[in-house]
Amino acid sequence: MPRPHRLSTAARAVLVFCLVYLPILAGWIAFKHYYTHPLACTGAKLAALSTDAELAHCHYSKGSVNATFVRIVVTPAGVYPARSGVVLDDNRYTFNVPITLAMLIVTTVLMRISWRAWSKALAALILGHLLYTYACFLFQLGFFKARIGGVIYSSTPPVAVQLFWDFCRSMLIRFEPFLILAVLILVHSLTTAKNKAGEAETSK
Repeated sequence: MPRPHRLSTAARAVLVFCLVYLPILAGWIAFKHYYTHPLACTGAKLAALSTDAELAHCHYSKGSVNATFVRIVVTPAGVYPARSGVVLDDNRYTFNVPITLAMLIVTTVLMRISWRAWSKALAALILGHLLYTYACFLFQLGFFKARIGGVIYSSTPPVAVQLFWDFCRSMLIRFEPFLILAVLILVHSLTTAKNKAGEAETSK
């Protein structure tokens, strides 16, 4: 009797991806603000702690996080309080979350990924988003322009902050799905190798 036809690995991957992507996308659109709001506000707090600013408030509105910072500006004319607002759109750094999660699920189905590897990959995903929000707020806080005593005072972010922001904006977020997938496969491979080594030692 002929053997039953089995789907190739590529066909299985495409099939699983098609089955899970749309539900993930719909769920993400409906519930993403429960994730992005606390994450972005945490990034804003870290940016405030890294500078002389204080986070006055951080709230979510229409797909964006609005953060207001208060800081003390020291000028030759005196010391003055200054307020600055930063608006961060969710889609700027989470647009690739659905496809990332779908890729993780496909890899899990094909390779039987352990929960430990999954947790590491999700932690890397969250860390990448936190770095992006932190870099964004830190970069925006570097800009200051105000008229005090008839004189205009202004500043720009340091070069190190600009490079950090450029890396997060141009590299980290764009390649994040592949970086997270690499973390998943790497942790899974290391765990599998460790388990095999343990089994070999036990069998001796």
